[in-house]
This record gives sequence, structure tokens and C-alpha cells, in this order.
Amino acid sequence: MGKKKEIAPLPFDFETQIALMSQKVKIFLETRKKRHVVTVVAGLDDKSIDLRQLSKDLKRFCATGGTFKNDKKFGPIILLQGDHVDKVREFLVNNLGIPSENVEIL
Repeated sequence: MGKKKEIAPLPFDFETQIALMSQKVKIFLETRKKRHVVTVVAGLDDKSIDLRQLSKDLKRFCATGGTFKNDKKFGPIILLQGDHVDKVREFLVNNLGIPSENVEIL
């Protein structure tokens, strides 16, 4: 009798995975005071995932500062200091399982 293969657990439950797959995420750059550039991640649903924890993970992955805010125009957004559009897209597709066609770079 051999050992049974262990299946790696999904990072989220099934309902959260379905919610992540159906989200349309927008990533874009914005210039703030003078020449300061920030990367904005908008369109994530704050009811299906913990955006505060996601912002911490993104800050750690991109090695930069940032914050989570509720914007009047875009709703809940994640701000990262600097130009990290490609890294954020890579993180969302590879780590969260969001399909690449649902991630829009403006």
C-alpha cells in the first residue's frame, strides 16, 4: 500500500474563487503631487476578498509602500508607490487566479 497523494489546498474557498474569476480589474498609473507616480488597482470586490490583506501582500511582493482606500470615483482601490503595473498584473494572475483577460491595464 502506497501513500496517498496530498492535494494542495486552494488559497480561497470555492465561492471566493468563483468571485475572483468573474472580476474585472483595472490597473493604471496616476501622477500625484508634482512628479510622484502611484499604481492604482481598482475593480476588486471588497465583499469577496480581504483587500487590506491583499494590499499588504502586494506591497510585500512589489517591495514598496502603499495603502488601501475607498475612492469616490472607483470605489475600493489599492495604491502602490511607484510604477508596478507589470508586477501587480503578474501577482493577480499567478497568485489569485484572476484570468489574464479580466485584468485591464489602462
